[in-house]
Amino acid sequence: MANLKEIRGRIGSVKNTRKITSAMSRIAAARLVKAQQAALAARPYGERLEEVVRALVTGASEGEGSALHPLLGHRTGNNRVGLILLTADRGLAGGFNANVNRAGLTFIKREQAEGREVVVITVGKKGRAFLGSAQKIERSHEAPTLANIVERAKEVAAEVMALFEPPAEGQVGLPQCDSVHLAYNYFKSVLTQEPRIVQVLPVKAPEPSASGDQPVPPLFEPDRASLLGHLLPIAIEAQLQQAMFNSIAGEIAARRTAMESATDNATQLIGELTLHYNRERQAAITKELMEIIGGAEALKG
Repeated sequence: MANLKEIRGRIGSVKNTRKITSAMSRIAAARLVKAQQAALAARPYGERLEEVVRALVTGASEGEGSALHPLLGHRTGNNRVGLILLTADRGLAGGFNANVNRAGLTFIKREQAEGREVVVITVGKKGRAFLGSAQKIERSHEAPTLANIVERAKEVAAEVMALFEPPAEGQVGLPQCDSVHLAYNYFKSVLTQEPRIVQVLPVKAPEPSASGDQPVPPLFEPDRASLLGHLLPIAIEAQLQQAMFNSIAGEIAARRTAMESATDNATQLIGELTLHYNRERQAAITKELMEIIGGAEALKG
């Protein structure tokens, strides 16, 4: 009977776990609609703004880029690169955090193998915890939410530009990097979140077409330098906002999928345990009946 008690206890424990995972799945499903709409709505603005900035730097050489704006300069003297690692603050989301963390770590090891130092800024507790003592973290932030994503993007954008621009006289800035990259989860669909690493700075000009034709520079007013001075910081902030929208939607979608899977597994386990319990109970009853029958036969004899 002790064995039956243990099985009953385990069935009750799994049922309680199923209640939690089922509730988390429903909550994630309710939050996903808003997060998905926000991520998809942010894309056209960010993509169009990126196109405008890239068009403005079309045809500019490396030297001309530096003259147009400090964020366009191509540098090789610092032998240092920056990485913004964007993760979540919470787990229970399947491989959401692990995938982007592995991608970020692979990037770090590759750059270090080539003799470059990597300056890391983490956004999200899971990224900071993953790197731990293995990699120095220059700055860290909590993961953004839909309520504070604008403020968080402004904070991180300022640090991204500080990694690339020399600090003002008398100020202690972040280590100067030759380039700055962003690692995040791109929200492709409810079932798919793709880890990506993109270069934020310096801004790249459009690649030549397959035919070798150079894109035609657009007509603009006022001058190119004035436009870039206004648009570049906004474009960097918009790029970070887009990544954060993708990360939030991806995290919720991954959690929903993981909790649905956990609920299904718990249901299956409850069925298996119930079957095992019934078999053990039947065996115990049969044993007791056999003992009673054997005792009765012994009395007759």
